[in-house]
Amino acid sequence: MKPLKELAFEILDAFKSRNQKRLRKLNDEILKEVTLDFSNTKYELAVFSYVLSKIVSKPRFLSRERVPSIRKIEDDIRDMAHVIGEVEEQIILDKFRKIEESISHLEQFDARFVRDLMSKGRLKAAATMYAQGISLGLASELTKIPKQDILDYAGRTMMFDRLKEEMPVKQRLKAARRILGGSE
Repeated sequence: MKPLKELAFEILDAFKSRNQKRLRKLNDEILKEVTLDFSNTKYELAVFSYVLSKIVSKPRFLSRERVPSIRKIEDDIRDMAHVIGEVEEQIILDKFRKIEESISHLEQFDARFVRDLMSKGRLKAAATMYAQGISLGLASELTKIPKQDILDYAGRTMMFDRLKEEMPVKQRLKAARRILGGSE
């Protein structure tokens, strides 16, 4: 996998160019890595790449009156991307919270979702991890999403039917050992 800093700047570039397809591809790429080797930073990058793709896909979020909010999101992503790999993870996670606040600010102008975009992004990431072979319990524990919510989302979206790649048992065991701190 590419370095996280590089992925963060790719997410920024895709968002600035309003490239929904690229944001989704980055989301898929990062989620595969999160499933194999979880870290909060990778998880948040996956969530934000998904959420930003949703913003790009909705013209109401890209209207002229929303330009200042969109620019604020871009600036916050740039700030976060610059510090990845150079500071402790908690500082990076604080930068992600700033991005989340900017997204919430954008969303408050036109809230049409039962779940806000960030909650939906986190739920989708958790369900994808589960669908890619992480146990339901571990996916819930790592993402802080209740098991029942993950099951409901995975079932409603038929996620298991759509995933093309299955993780072989050997690879699942390797990932589980790495996450639990055991030897490979």
